Amino acid sequence: MTITDLVRYNLALRDLYLESLTKLPWAEVVKPRALSFDSARNVFLHLTVVEDRWVNYILPNRFGDWKDPNFDSYVDIESLKRYSEATKKSTEVLLQRFKSGGWNRKVTLPWGSFEPNTRVTVEMALTHMVLEDMIHYGELSAMLWQMNLDAPYLGYCRYKLAQDARR
Repeated sequence: MTITDLVRYNLALRDLYLESLTKLPWAEVVKPRALSFDSARNVFLHLTVVEDRWVNYILPNRFGDWKDPNFDSYVDIESLKRYSEATKKSTEVLLQRFKSGGWNRKVTLPWGSFEPNTRVTVEMALTHMVLEDMIHYGELSAMLWQMNLDAPYLGYCRYKLAQDARR
């Protein structure tokens, strides 16, 4: 497995969860549910924000330019789709840029209780990003199950074999 495979798998999962949310009435998507970010909309936005922040601000050393989005400004499923697609495009640009190497380049973490100059590799940062998203996909799955709905499922092996077959 490469970090590129892992990140693209994460993008495929996010698309599946967005598809699941599109089947719900908007009132259900924004309904408070005591999730980590309260509603399904906010959890989904957090997934996308995490990627956007890493790909477009932390890795290019532009964290000072980051502005937290107002989740309430996302008022329908189309606004979630637009943000998700824009972030996905940025991520693909990043993956292409590092296609021939550079995964070990170090970046400084701009927050937390770490030492002021804690540095991680690009590969470690992207791995962290994907693993954090996995936690929140579980939340969305549990929410859907509590609504007696099927949660999307795409195991990594199935994803990877399908991708390899397309090549």
